Amino acid sequence: MSKTTTAPRPFGFSAVADMADVSATVLKNKFSEVVRLASREPLAITRHNRREFVILTAERYEEIQQSRLAPLQSLSADFDQMVAKMNTAPDRKARASFFKASAVKPSPALAKLKKQRAHAR
Repeated sequence: MSKTTTAPRPFGFSAVADMADVSATVLKNKFSEVVRLASREPLAITRHNRREFVILTAERYEEIQQSRLAPLQSLSADFDQMVAKMNTAPDRKARASFFKASAVKPSPALAKLKKQRAHAR
């Protein structure tokens, strides 16, 4: 089992190259010892001197999965809030008015917007 060191990583992040490694043969022959080591820190599993797999605890795997999903869940919640704000009765009425507009006669929503802009100047 060996360990290489490179540049420091952000807290909680470990590159495969920075992990202690165990050969697949050692994993097979000394499984309980490898599992004990993996319970403390992720281990790289090597075959033919190449790091091909990582063994880590189920708890750490769940943490990684949650950290991957957290930004998406946050964006989804933000999106749902924006949609809810846009789906009020006045907004629905304004959208309907917009789509009923013609090139000849501006929609009431467009006329209102022009008035607001004229007063703002």
